[in-house]
Amino acid sequence: MRIFLLLFTAILYSKESCLNCHTNTTDISSFHKIDEMGCSSCHGGRIKATTKEEAHFGMVKNPARLEHAQIFCAKCHKEIVNRVKSSIMNTQSGILDVLRYQFKETPTIKKSKGIEELKDKENLTLAEDHFSKLCAACHINQKEEFFKKLPKRGGGCVDCHREDKRRSKFKLDGFIHPKFTTNIKTSTCLKCHNRSNRIGLSYIGRFESEGYNIFKGGKVVNRLDIHRRFYNLPADIHHSRGKLSCIDCHSEVGVMGDNKEHLHMEDAVDISCSDCHNPTFKKALEYPLAIKLAYINGKVPIPSNLVAVTKKKNTPLYNLQKIDGEIKFFRKSDGKEIELPLLKGPYHSHSFHQRLDCSACHTQWVPSCYGCHEVYLKGGKQFDWIKHKKTKGQWQELRSFLRYEDKTLAVGYNKKIMPAAPGCQVIMNIYEESGEYKKGFTSLAYGAWSPHSVGRSKKCVECHINSTAIGVGNGVLHYREDKVTFRPFFNSKKSGFDFEFNIDALNDLDGRALQSFSRDNARAFNKDEIKRVLEAYRCIICHSSWDDKIYRDYNKSKELFFKKETKCAKEIFKR
Repeated sequence: MRIFLLLFTAILYSKESCLNCHTNTTDISSFHKIDEMGCSSCHGGRIKATTKEEAHFGMVKNPARLEHAQIFCAKCHKEIVNRVKSSIMNTQSGILDVLRYQFKETPTIKKSKGIEELKDKENLTLAEDHFSKLCAACHINQKEEFFKKLPKRGGGCVDCHREDKRRSKFKLDGFIHPKFTTNIKTSTCLKCHNRSNRIGLSYIGRFESEGYNIFKGGKVVNRLDIHRRFYNLPADIHHSRGKLSCIDCHSEVGVMGDNKEHLHMEDAVDISCSDCHNPTFKKALEYPLAIKLAYINGKVPIPSNLVAVTKKKNTPLYNLQKIDGEIKFFRKSDGKEIELPLLKGPYHSHSFHQRLDCSACHTQWVPSCYGCHEVYLKGGKQFDWIKHKKTKGQWQELRSFLRYEDKTLAVGYNKKIMPAAPGCQVIMNIYEESGEYKKGFTSLAYGAWSPHSVGRSKKCVECHINSTAIGVGNGVLHYREDKVTFRPFFNSKKSGFDFEFNIDALNDLDGRALQSFSRDNARAFNKDEIKRVLEAYRCIICHSSWDDKIYRDYNKSKELFFKKETKCAKEIFKR
C-alpha cells in the first residue's frame, strides 16, 4: 500500500507545471523535499497551468503565516498549528494585560485576547495604544515587510524555523528556496527577547548601555540595532561553558504552546532547573513525541529506554536520557554529550533553603532599567503594529538610568525567593494636541524572574549583609546586634521625582512595600523576612563553609547561640 501511495504521489507531482519555471528548486529541508511534496501542496495555485498568471492564481507566497498555516501547514502539522495560534508568542496577551493593570486602567490583571482584541478596536486607551505602537512588533505573525533597518520578525512559522541567511531568489541554474530547520539558534530567539527583562541578552553576556557609543579602531562597535549599544558582561554558564542554545533547555511544548491560553509567560514555560539537574525519567516508548523529535533532530540518539520529562507538564526532554544506568545530556545542535552536574550537597537540601529559587543564589548579575519616562504626544502620529498604518498619538520612551548590579531578592510568582528588578516603573507625561503639558501618573513596579545570567553560586555573605538583596536599594548597610542603619546612594527627591522613597528601593527596612508587582503571589520581603536574612549574617561571618558543624542542625545551633551556650556567643555577649 505504501509503495502505491508513493508512486501515486510521484505521478501527481510530476505533472506540476510549477517546476517548468522554478527549475532545480532547492529543498526546504530533508523532510520537505521538492520531488516528494511539489510546490502546490504548500503554496496552492494551479498545478496544470501553462501561463504564469494561471499558475499563480490562488497561490500564497508565504503559507507559514498563521492564517495560511491552518490550511497548508496543518495538512501535516495541525496539532502544532493550533497550539501556536493560542500561544503567548502569537497573542502577546500577557503584555497587554499587565500594561492595562500598570497604567491603572484595570483594578486587577484580566485575561484578554491580546493582539486579536485590538485589531478592529477604535479609540484605544493609553495602555492599548502603547501596546499597539511599541510592543506588538514582536509577535510571530507580524508582517515582515514592515521591518526596514531592524531585524525582521514575524511571518508565522518562518519567524523561528527559517534559516535567515537563505532567502528565496532566482539563479541561472535554478531557484533557491528558503531553508527550514528545527535547530533554532539563540540569535533567532534574540530577535524579540532583548527588551523587557532582557533575558536573551543576559544569557549571551550582553548588557544594554545607556546610549553611549563604544568605539574600536575609530568605529562604533557593540551595536544591538541602529539605536542601541551594549557592554560585554559574564554570560550564562550554559552559554559560555556548554555552548547551549535556548532550545537545549526550553521544550517544544513550552515554546510553541500547550493548547491553553495562559495569563503570563511563566505559565506557558514548563522547564525548570531541576528537570535537568535532578531529572525524572520515564519509559521512552510512552512518549512517541520524544522519539519523533530525536529522529527529526538527526544528531541526538533516539531514546530507546528512559527519557527525562518535565515535572510541571510531563513534557519529554528527548536530549536528556538514561542509558545503561548513566544520565546523558546531548546538545541539540550537534549531538555532543555535555557534562551535567546533578543537585547535591547540603546547600540544596537544607530546610531553610527550600524557599529559594535556583536563581536566587546562581544569578551573577541583573539588568535593571529604572524610571520608564513615557511621553505621549496626542498631536503626533506613529506606526501601529496591529493596524499596519500610522494612527494618531505618538510615544517616546526615556529612562532614568540603566544598571547591571547585584540582585534584589523578593518573593516571586512561584512563591519562592528569586531576583527582582524594575518591571517597569512608569512615569507618564502627556502633551495635549495643542502642545500643552498635562501631568500623567506614576506607577512603579518590580518584576521577579530568572535573569538568565547563571553562574557559580554567590557566597552567603553576598546576600545576608547586602542592602540591594533585602530590597532597600544601593547604599551602605550597617548591622550590629539588632540595630540596622542604611544610607542610600540615590535620592529621588533631589533627582526631581515626586515620590519620597528611592527609585531603586522595593521596600524599606521595616518591610513596608514601596512598589507593586504584576503577579498575585509576588511581593517584597516583610519585616520578619528581612530580620531573618540579616540575623544569619551573625553566623555566616565566621562560619562561612557548609562543612561547618553548626549547619548539621542549624536551628539547634541558633538555639544554643541565643542561650549563650556556644563559644562564640559567650565571646560576643561578654563585650
